[in-house]
Amino acid sequence: MYLQRLILENFRGYKNIEIDFVDNLNVLIGKNDIGKSTILEALDIFFGEDKIKIDYSDLNVFNGNYISIRCCFKVDTTKEYLIDTDVKTNLKDEFLLNEKDELEIKKTWDCSKGKITAASLKTFLICNYPSQYSNKPLPTIKIEELRKVLEKEDIAFALSELQNNNKLKNLDKGLEIGPYDPDTDKKIPVDFDKRKRAEIRKAIYSVSDLTKISTIEMPIDKEDGKNIWESLSKDLPLFFLFQADRVNKDTDKEVQDPLKIITKRAIETVTDKLEEVTKLIKESAEKIGIETIEKLKEMNPDLAKVLKPDVSTKAWDTIFSFSFLGDDNIPMNKRGSGVRRLITLNYFRAEAERKNKENKSIIYAIEEPETSQHPDHQNLLVTALNDLAQKENYQVIITTHSPEIAKQLKNENLILIDKKDGENYIVKDEQKLKAISNTLGLSSYIGKLVICLEGTNDVNFLTNLNNFIPEFKEIIDLEKEKIKLIPMGGSSLINWVDKEYLEGSNVIEFHLYDKDADNKYQSSIDKINERNNSSRGILTKKREMENYIPACLYESEFEIDLKDIEDWDNADIGQIVTNKAKKFNDEKIVKSIANGKLTKQITKEHLIELDCYDEIESWFKIIKELNEK
Repeated sequence: MYLQRLILENFRGYKNIEIDFVDNLNVLIGKNDIGKSTILEALDIFFGEDKIKIDYSDLNVFNGNYISIRCCFKVDTTKEYLIDTDVKTNLKDEFLLNEKDELEIKKTWDCSKGKITAASLKTFLICNYPSQYSNKPLPTIKIEELRKVLEKEDIAFALSELQNNNKLKNLDKGLEIGPYDPDTDKKIPVDFDKRKRAEIRKAIYSVSDLTKISTIEMPIDKEDGKNIWESLSKDLPLFFLFQADRVNKDTDKEVQDPLKIITKRAIETVTDKLEEVTKLIKESAEKIGIETIEKLKEMNPDLAKVLKPDVSTKAWDTIFSFSFLGDDNIPMNKRGSGVRRLITLNYFRAEAERKNKENKSIIYAIEEPETSQHPDHQNLLVTALNDLAQKENYQVIITTHSPEIAKQLKNENLILIDKKDGENYIVKDEQKLKAISNTLGLSSYIGKLVICLEGTNDVNFLTNLNNFIPEFKEIIDLEKEKIKLIPMGGSSLINWVDKEYLEGSNVIEFHLYDKDADNKYQSSIDKINERNNSSRGILTKKREMENYIPACLYESEFEIDLKDIEDWDNADIGQIVTNKAKKFNDEKIVKSIANGKLTKQITKEHLIELDCYDEIESWFKIIKELNEK
């Protein structure tokens, strides 16, 4: 289950705003006090993590007397939930999804009384529901009322083929209705249990007019609707918020939050055993309590008869706590803020390597992860977060002011918040990248030359060749010259070329793209070379960067044989290696290993053998020439 959208109404600086999220890494960008943290805190309130408490002061006083936080989730429409106490059913069959087949949950707080209490909160499902039952949705009513719907709608069970006297089949399963009238009664199958609400609803839907659908707000916090919420809430993503604010004590939020997550996950692995222990303790305590009351009857019967055992429990994760302690016994609150933040960094690096065995989605929300970090650590951090976000069931949302982080990400990962006429809004037009560049000061950060590549794999490829082949480093040392390499990727690459986002900044651009099988970026390269400045663009002569890595390195790393490849320069090496490698079935992972690890092992002799040394050498000569202009 992934968060798709957040809709805020009357919450702090937002009168009404809708934020779209992608399934992996989302980066919120905007000026100070624009409302980036507000979005993360709204999510914390929605998921009920209690780190942020909603208050009357959160109301946008210029727009109504209520606060609304809505979340839309991408779900498996075939997954079954126990929304009743009897039979499982799926959300689509029960018409509990919105028009986009999303699970949309709306929480509202009534602020009309000048304060917010527990009673102020109401929870709804926003769903496309059959109009004829929209006033009183079937999942929210009891079985007695469902039976009345059957009668009211003139619904009868199908006659048994063996019976001819208007007697109905399966009446032993409950629900007796009048004689079947073929002229007026709607006929439904008999093979369902009339004692099960889910099956009665399914029968009713089968004879209902489903051409008329209405968008409704279905209450799920009262009466039988509570069963829906209790079932759905167990499947919602786990949400963890890490804030930039630091407290100078052992319970420092930066340190404690990841450790609390570790504790919760550890406890989840032994939940069954702990529940058994809880049950035994509760039974034992109740037994002792009953025995005590029995003895009390002998001394004070009146008091004894009004007493009953009541055992309350606490969450297991509240019982345990721990921290890190170094060999020097220096507590964490005495360490520098950068070190404390590194604990979070390395937690995420470790988490990125962990396999999610629980199959539950997790959303990590991190406020300004670059705080107190050296630029090198910022690079490590965004790589770790990106790797984590690419894993199944993980989603990451961060806020940032760092060009170092923003420059490594694609257009789809970036969410820009701006303000116009006093109202916050999400910038979605084609000027988004240019606006981000201006907001973060990317042009001054980049320097006089920037190398634009398709993705992070290409960045690793070119960086490693420059670092590990001395002849290329002698031409120009990219690190020493502080030349920035930006992975453009997909639509952001096209937009960058078409809109010239650095136009007027005096920054020179060198674009290097894969030839691919269809020369799809040739027109972009032509546009770059037609500019009236020093910018240059080149397509590789081979299909992709993976084709510049010798077969022997692939064979050694992945334990495969590539001798049967005839046209190495134009073959889809990434896909071929993925198909042959037994340990890997993900082409993204294979390409990441190839460009990250194998390129460090490439020698000048390898490139000469592949007949591409002169080509790559020419790239670095052009980069040097542009850098010296």
